[in-house]
Amino acid sequence: MGTERPVDGGPVADEAVARVTGTRACPGANPDWTTDPDGTRHLRDYALECTDRTDDPRVSGTHTASANMDVWGTLDAGAGVQWASVRLENAGGAWDGRAMGVASLPGRGDTIVIWYKGTGGYAGLSYFELITGSPPTSKIQGQIFPGDPPDAVGRVTRPRLRT
Repeated sequence: MGTERPVDGGPVADEAVARVTGTRACPGANPDWTTDPDGTRHLRDYALECTDRTDDPRVSGTHTASANMDVWGTLDAGAGVQWASVRLENAGGAWDGRAMGVASLPGRGDTIVIWYKGTGGYAGLSYFELITGSPPTSKIQGQIFPGDPPDAVGRVTRPRLRT
């Protein structure tokens, strides 16, 4: 009913889901790290501001975060985990969410997932975002869909379709 699932495992076509691609630019980010005696580096509540440019104006705008990260190894050759409270805003409304991810340097950079819930003009929508690459500019892939993001155990509530 409105969703086609190809047998070949290809993409799902659903008129209620919008696929998104773009970039996130975070110029001038220069966090202040603390280092434990064992060499573990920590970043806590770092105020980050970025600009998201995507092919969907609903998820283009100013991205702000209160970012946290732990890194083992050096900042040039290490691995880390990261998490943040995030907000994406533009003239049409805002998206509030939580980010979680990993970092691997050199090479892969960040892999971050963010689940957002829409507010204002985007109320009733959710946005899933995958960020990959290394700052200052990273790649965005995402999906906007009706309903709420998954809860802590992965359940999704979606609006009932009219039949």
